[in-house]
Parts: sequence; structure tokens; C-alpha cells
Amino acid sequence: MRRMRQTTMLAAVALMGLPVAFVGCGGGSQAPPMTPVTQNVSIAGQYNLVLTSTNGQGTTNIYTNFTQTGTTFTGAGNTLICPSNDSSQCQGGDPSAIAITPSGTVSGANVTMVISFPGTVGAHTVTMVGSATGTSLNGTYTDSLGDSGTWAASTAIYPLGPPPGVNDYGGTFNSTSNPLLIAPTILVELGQDPSSRVRSNVAGKATIMHSPCISSLTLSGQAIGDAFSLTDAVSKASIIVLPTPSAASSFTFSYKFEPTAASCAGDFGRGVLAISSSPWDY
Repeated sequence: MRRMRQTTMLAAVALMGLPVAFVGCGGGSQAPPMTPVTQNVSIAGQYNLVLTSTNGQGTTNIYTNFTQTGTTFTGAGNTLICPSNDSSQCQGGDPSAIAITPSGTVSGANVTMVISFPGTVGAHTVTMVGSATGTSLNGTYTDSLGDSGTWAASTAIYPLGPPPGVNDYGGTFNSTSNPLLIAPTILVELGQDPSSRVRSNVAGKATIMHSPCISSLTLSGQAIGDAFSLTDAVSKASIIVLPTPSAASSFTFSYKFEPTAASCAGDFGRGVLAISSSPWDY
């Protein structure tokens, strides 16, 4: 009797252990861990870039509008290259004359970009590598002329809003070829071109006081980063406007009239502007 009871108890203990064994063996194989998907940075819109030489070559400002498809991005053909941020030294702004088109690729947050433009001894090619943090980019560069340094880029600070909003600018200018004792005053009204579907196309007008040869301009052109390339086809005038990094809401510009212009023929000079109001002020 005692032996039967012991045998029964051992069988019960063995049966109680069976579910545990089944649970331990019935889990099957586990799914392999998922590999995280790397998100590529987006580089699109109006950008300002600054290259700073570590070999005493100063700075070069680049203004462009990027578009991106997949991992490839391309700058606009009207990209501006401006040594020392000097508007009178800028190359580009007119794809029909000189097309300067930066291009690059992204891989996660890593960025590689190449830009070529005419130089005094042939094409000048700059290769930039770096990374993105949000909409800001930075890294190092080398160029085909032996220079190297650092670069940084950020989205435009003063983009124009959609029509009918406009920015108002006020400032002064003076002729380099025929300077005046009293610098003329210029008031500019500029906004996105309502007749165009391209956001970077701009249109506006300028009212000029105290100039002996011009009183107004009808402007059209492009916003390139925070810079502008503007023309008045009838007056045969062209203007390059650049932001002043060290002064908020301030710009410098250079202008020139063609030798065949009806007024101010052949005149050229420089000026300054500041934003006096924008649609975002209200």
C-alpha cells in the first residue's frame, strides 16, 4: 500500500512538470531583430553657404536653391558664387551666361557636394563633405587650386512669403563711375511673382529719389538663398543683392546699366538696403 502511494505521488509530480517542459520547448524560433532604417536628410529649398579657407584665402559665399530626388540633390543654374560676399565680384545669377550648378548626395546625415565655376586659370572645382543637423550643414572642403577649409550652410533667413505679401526695403546707393555728393535714396517693394508657379521667381518695383537719371525701376528676377538677382529689361539695369551676415535684415547690392540704356547709360555702383517691413510683421 505504501509503495502504491509513493508511485502515485511520483507520477503526479511528473505530470505536473510536463506543462513546464512543453512551454519551454514549444516557444519556437524567435524573429531576428529588425535592422533600423536610416533616414536620409532632406536638402531642399533656399540655402546660404559659406566657405572659410584655412590657408589665408578668405571666405566665399554661395547662394543657391536646392531640389532633391531620393539621395541626390542639385542646386539651381542661377547659383551665385561671391568671394568675400562682395556683390560686385559675384559669378552666376544668369544661367544663360554662366550656369553654375552644385550637385551632391546624401547618405543618412552625411553629405557630399561638388560645385564648379569659371576661374582665371580654368574651371575651379570645390568638393565638400560633411553632415547635417536639422537644416544646417557643415564640414570640410578641398578645391582644385590647392585650397582647403571648412564650410557651413543654412536655409534662407528672409524667404519671401506667398503673394500678395511683399517685403519693403529702404536704403541708399551711389555711383562708382560718377559719385554724387548726396547719395540717392531707394525704396524697394519685392515679393513672389504672382504670375509664376516657381516660388523663387520674384517681381516688384523700386522708387528712387535724388538721382539725376532714373526715378523708378520695374523689377523681376530670382531669390537665390537670401540673395536676389534682379533686372529691369526696359531700363537695361541689373542688380545683385546679398544679405549682410553680420547685420540682421541688412543687405548690400551692386548695380549696373548697360551702355545702351536710355538713362544712366554705363553707370554702375553700390548700395545698402534694410528690410523695413514684411508680411510677417502683421
